[in-house]
This record gives sequence, structure tokens and C-alpha cells, in this order.
Amino acid sequence: MKFIIAPSILAADFAHLSREIDKIQQMPNSWVHLDIMDAHFVPNLSFGVPVIKSIRSITPLPFDAHLMVDNPEFFFSPLKDAGVNYITFHIEQTNVPLKLIRKIKNLGLKAGISLKPATPISEVENILPYVDILLVMSVEPGFSGQKFINSSLQKIEKAKEIRESKKLHYLISVDGGINNKTAVDVLKAGADILVMGSYFFKNPFKVVKAQIEKLIESNF
Repeated sequence: MKFIIAPSILAADFAHLSREIDKIQQMPNSWVHLDIMDAHFVPNLSFGVPVIKSIRSITPLPFDAHLMVDNPEFFFSPLKDAGVNYITFHIEQTNVPLKLIRKIKNLGLKAGISLKPATPISEVENILPYVDILLVMSVEPGFSGQKFINSSLQKIEKAKEIRESKKLHYLISVDGGINNKTAVDVLKAGADILVMGSYFFKNPFKVVKAQIEKLIESNF
């Protein structure tokens, strides 16, 4: 089964960021996940455009920026200039999602929509034909290292069902509490992209690499 590994650098060692990016590059079919927080939509504050530009200079991997911010549209053009490929924003933070999707695509980028754990798929079902990614949050956004919320599996299954029944093409991304064990359930439910944070960066890399390679070899 082919899927995308998208380690979130929020959990990386920023004192050795080049080395951390190299770990991602050693994984087949990998992206760099960028969690951008403004201390308003979520309590924490993360990194911004200068850090993203610095990473872009050392890797050609696709960048997916996950915006956990107020006024996400303010970030679109700077993120394009920084070399981002995908911009994902939260449905909970806008009343005009289609307008934001158009703005992202007019910049030549791919657009994604994200759901908090308590937000049902029905909130975004009418805009799924227009997005490239549906990001299912399997923890509350804003903090790394949280435990996977099991009810997220039903949401992933529903997202896959909608995609198949309507013949749509968005990728299903899952973010929060993903490790070698929860990844199996998430992939079986229909995920295409595994966003990994603490599991990927806080454990010995040789162990993580071997576990992910075993996951890739598995037949679901």
C-alpha cells in the first residue's frame, strides 16, 4: 500500500534542523508538514515564513502548511513565496471556505481543509469537490504529543466513503497521535497521508525507519 509520510517539524530539534530534514528525506514518498500557529486560534505560537524559507533551501520535498491561525488568507502569498506547495486551513476559522480555496489555487498552490475532532464531515462535505486534501485532526490542534482520539477512525472512513461515492480525488490526511500502531488503523480506515510528530522525531531514528518500512511492506 502506498501512502505519504509527512513528519511535522514542530516536533523536530530546531538546533539541528538540517539533520532532522535529512531524516525525512530518507523516507520514501515523504512530505514536510508545517504546523503554523499564531497563539490565537490555538494557544501556542510556532514558526513562520523565515524558517520555512530556510528549510526550502535544503530540500525539494513537498511542503504542506497547516494553518492554525486567525485570518489564514494573510499567510497565503508569503507561504507561496517561501516555497510551500499545499496550504491547509481550518473550516472552523472561516465562513467563506470556497473563497479561500480559490485564493490558494489562484496562487498556483494546492488547497486543503482541516477539521477539529469535534467537527463533523458534514461541515465540509459540500466543498470536498474543490479541495486537494482533507486533514482529519485526531487530536486537538495546537499541541504535539497528544493521544490519538479513536473516534477519528469513523471520520476517516466517512471521508473515504464520500470520496468513492462521489468519485472525488482529495487525499485524506490524518494528524495527531500517529505512531507505528495507530498508523495501521488509520491506513485501514482510508488515510493517504500520515502526519507524524513526536513518534518520528523523539524516538531513535533507526527504530522509527525500520517500523515505517515494515508498515510500507504490509498489505492492508
